[in-house]
Amino acid sequence: MDLSRRHFLEAGFGLGVAGSLGACVSPGSASGAAGMPDWHLGYQNAPPAGFDPSPMRLAFGAVPADLKGSFYRNGPAQMQYGDQYASHWFDGDGLIHRIAIEDGQAVHQARFVETKKRREEQAAGKFLSPGFGTLGDESYSVEGPDDVNAANTSVLVVNGELLALWEAGSAFAMDAETLETRGPKTWREDLKGMPFLAHPKVEPDGRVWNLAVGGDRVGIYRIAKTGELEDFGMVNIGRAAYIHDWTMTARHLIILVQPWINENLRPPVVAGFEWQPQHGLQMLIVDKDDFSNQRWAQAPARMFFHTGSAWEESDGTIKFDVVLYREPVLGVGGGAAEIRGEWTERSANEKGILTQIVIPVQGDAKLIETGIMGEFPQVDPRYRGQSRRLTALCTAPSRQRPGQTALTVHDWGSGQSDTFNFGESRMVEEFLFVPKSGSSKESESWLIGTVLNLKSEVSEVCVFDAARVSDGPVCILQADYSWPLGFHGTWA
Repeated sequence: MDLSRRHFLEAGFGLGVAGSLGACVSPGSASGAAGMPDWHLGYQNAPPAGFDPSPMRLAFGAVPADLKGSFYRNGPAQMQYGDQYASHWFDGDGLIHRIAIEDGQAVHQARFVETKKRREEQAAGKFLSPGFGTLGDESYSVEGPDDVNAANTSVLVVNGELLALWEAGSAFAMDAETLETRGPKTWREDLKGMPFLAHPKVEPDGRVWNLAVGGDRVGIYRIAKTGELEDFGMVNIGRAAYIHDWTMTARHLIILVQPWINENLRPPVVAGFEWQPQHGLQMLIVDKDDFSNQRWAQAPARMFFHTGSAWEESDGTIKFDVVLYREPVLGVGGGAAEIRGEWTERSANEKGILTQIVIPVQGDAKLIETGIMGEFPQVDPRYRGQSRRLTALCTAPSRQRPGQTALTVHDWGSGQSDTFNFGESRMVEEFLFVPKSGSSKESESWLIGTVLNLKSEVSEVCVFDAARVSDGPVCILQADYSWPLGFHGTWA
């Protein structure tokens, strides 16, 4: 099969950025924070220089003695230039946070990823680059995906190197302590500029797998825990589907081909996607040891952003968890209203449901819906690709504003869920499992995540005991300021 880098740069670039240029969305009469609802605090700009290292205050409880490391997060944090707003939530510049925790103390700092997009827009004082939902400005020169790379979606640490991740371009290397930007990551010279998806999968032994999405072809990275590229191959998924996430077992990669298809690359990119439910949700199962050894599974039409993790039963049945939607969300105009301070509650079909997909050795896949509405599913990193019981996710969508209000841990074995609801005064973001020192069970973990406190107008880091979520946080660390809502994080 053609491993043409040019094919990937053209197809991936087409899905990641707009092909022609125009103007960004301008707001109505509102300007800055004046007259905005309280939740708009999560969509305001971060300071241009980010945040210098600053101690966080222990507002509640006690930091667990064995919780020691760095909690990194990424998300869009430049939503406005003057009276000009970003056209899509996915197009704001990435801000990388580091919350360093040691000896019961926490220090927060954050820096923007210094991409070409960031540098030129800051100099011009306006949005220039085309993006997922942004047309851009005709004065902006685009020669490849990294010229429009927002580096704003997730983070990965490989052998001590911090990487800021985006959908359709290179990972950006950063100093793991100072957050200084080093530049685009090249895994191999012939793969320079190749897309590197924002949701890599890390095996319990540290090996990393990831995808490069370009039209109907998907590249597969296999990276050693030491950071060297071990292999790169390619598979054909049949159509140019939107792929934000995927999953894997110990033996197989599972690429979910949802029926949200881009067959007409017109600007902005998101406008070219069409919902084609007649295809259903298809899953390509690829042998990790032989990429040519493949099979397909079929499920009813669903849209998704995020999976938990997959495993295989002794008879070859594959199971994994995912948040599924009945129809696309955050499509054309996705998040643009919220960025302007406007919000309308989503319909039932636009709310994600935590679901388990069961793929038999033969026959169609089965969907087992829990009825739990939420997003950002996470699992214990020690059990990725292996049989497990627990999934943590943000739940209880607010009926008054964007986002969720609660943290839930669902047990697939018992079918029971354990939930803590913060109430309407807090916007809950992704929580990660951090295994307790010397532990082996999933429930023997801490859950760490960020929460935006609307009443106090500050950002918080909350820690829960995974075995007793409904008891509430064991500690709350509070900054003296707030930062914008983000997407994904990692613990190192």
